Amino acid sequence: MTLDPVAVLVDPEVLARALDRHPEYRVLRRVRGMDRRLPHGAHPGGLVGLALDTETTGRDHVRHEIIEVAMRRFVVDDLGRIVETGRMRSWFEQPREPIPAVITRVTGLTDADVAGRSIADGEATALLLNSDFVVAHNSSFDRPFVEKRLPLGAGRPWLCSLRDMDWDEQGADWKDLSALLCRAGWVYDAHRAATDVEALLRLLDHPLDDGGTVLRRLLRNGARPSWIVDAVDAPFSAREVLRDRGYRWDARLKLWSAEVSDEAVEGEIAWARMMLYGGRRDPAARRIDWAERYAART
Repeated sequence: MTLDPVAVLVDPEVLARALDRHPEYRVLRRVRGMDRRLPHGAHPGGLVGLALDTETTGRDHVRHEIIEVAMRRFVVDDLGRIVETGRMRSWFEQPREPIPAVITRVTGLTDADVAGRSIADGEATALLLNSDFVVAHNSSFDRPFVEKRLPLGAGRPWLCSLRDMDWDEQGADWKDLSALLCRAGWVYDAHRAATDVEALLRLLDHPLDDGGTVLRRLLRNGARPSWIVDAVDAPFSAREVLRDRGYRWDARLKLWSAEVSDEAVEGEIAWARMMLYGGRRDPAARRIDWAERYAART
């Protein structure tokens, strides 16, 4: 391929495409706002999603508060491609207590940034209620904060781009949003809600080898019912075994839990019965769907 040297100098995209073809280089493009519109008069069809991210004063939704939330609606077609995007909406909110210094270091948000600010409850709730599903990267973190702050918008189906995708199968060693975007050819400045939402949209729209996208895989996986198996009163000595098997510790509930499929639940109950309780009892198990998954447990 012969390149026009003048074009290379004036058009960085020409240079980027040339480098992409070279086996020793890989180009990362900076995430920009996704702006997609259907042709005038075209009916969007498909599902309406809501990409969401929060910044908070800490990790415990009971004690801590949202200081920033961003939401953006989008329309997805049958292949999981984002075909239309709505307007980005984001709000700051002043918490009851000062923002911890560690949160300011991570997000750049100060008390002055959020002073006197608040989330527009009606608009934010309407976005939740008028979407077919909500998606975040690590929904088990964001959903409890959002539903505590906006209870009238609670109960929507939620997807998680972290846990509803088998990233190990895709060869991803690191599963935070910035690392996954890097694998997909993108780079962005993390740790602000609106920026993270734009990055999330790029990840959702990333094509996979089966002709669909990350989002189509999330919809397929996340819409399936599953089971929560709770290792109630599991012995302390079993903590390493439980962790290795994929159970997660809930420090607030003092409980080890795992999520398993319909096909795996009987085997998981049998394993827990013998390995944790010596055949004397069964673990607790309950079936959930994507309207319950990632919600706060009480």
